[in-house]
Amino acid sequence: MAPRVIAVVSKLDHPSLATLPVREDVKFLVANDMDTFLAFPEVDRIEAIVWVVPGDVATLEALWEKHQVKWIHSFSAGVDPIQGFLKNRLLTTDTIVTNGRSAFSSSLAEYTMAAALHFNKQVPRLQANKQAHKWENFVMPQLNGKTMGFLGFGDIAKATAKMAKEAFGMRVLALRRNTTKIQAEAHLVDHTFSIDNEKLELFKQADFVVCILPGTTQTQNFVSTAEFAAMKPDAIFISIGRGAAVDEAALEAALKAGTIAGAALDVFKKEPLAEDHPLWTCPNLLLSSHNADFTADYFPLGWSVMQANLEAFSTVGSTDMPYLTVVDKTAGY
Repeated sequence: MAPRVIAVVSKLDHPSLATLPVREDVKFLVANDMDTFLAFPEVDRIEAIVWVVPGDVATLEALWEKHQVKWIHSFSAGVDPIQGFLKNRLLTTDTIVTNGRSAFSSSLAEYTMAAALHFNKQVPRLQANKQAHKWENFVMPQLNGKTMGFLGFGDIAKATAKMAKEAFGMRVLALRRNTTKIQAEAHLVDHTFSIDNEKLELFKQADFVVCILPGTTQTQNFVSTAEFAAMKPDAIFISIGRGAAVDEAALEAALKAGTIAGAALDVFKKEPLAEDHPLWTCPNLLLSSHNADFTADYFPLGWSVMQANLEAFSTVGSTDMPYLTVVDKTAGY
């Protein structure tokens, strides 16, 4: 039996391709432009498409137009670069779109807790005291009993909430669009707020606000002046979702005014962050270069999620195994 043919839209020097799975039942055609794809003898047998950011979106769209495939997989969890394609072309079709979420949840949970501990244990103060040869026997705070509030409650938030509750004894709040899942998440969440009319209440109650929102038109500058103003003066803001969700000028103002105690950012509106960006000089800011989840096994983990969805695609019409990480084409995540 001839192997299935799957197109991989990716830059040819992308490091993920070094761990592209080798399978007898699948032949991957890798390219980043239509001319190259059309030159493959197997081009007319393409059944599915894998898109590896920053692969060419126009090529992705052209491949779909040519083959009308029933499954598209995004290697990354974020699908914001292809939202226009999802809503303008795929929304009314039966093409299933999946993404790479869940592959990187544990590493981002670790980063979030590390950021929380960085500020809670006053690591900058400890480092300054060491530099100054200063012995300061101050009272050391604890995470136990503190409240962590999540903006968005998907796979990353669930992994982090589990760690926060079970390892550190923290209280967990969640702000979400769909509050119908409260019962199923009762073991992880102490209280769920509706995104429609209870947004600021989470900011008021949380000692740590963790933003894991996707990049959509609805989440642009979701956290801005009013939200930072609602936070406790000793609260910490942590952003690991999409930089578009945070008003960086408002955050800069809050940090410089000291109206919040600190922030940790792994994602930004424009990446890489410009050398002259004012965030570099903000006080009480822990900053990483969108590499909180860039672990040694980052690419194999990403391909493992793709292969789990591939197994579901392969069973269509027989056992109909469910896809692992289906994207809501209307919501854009």
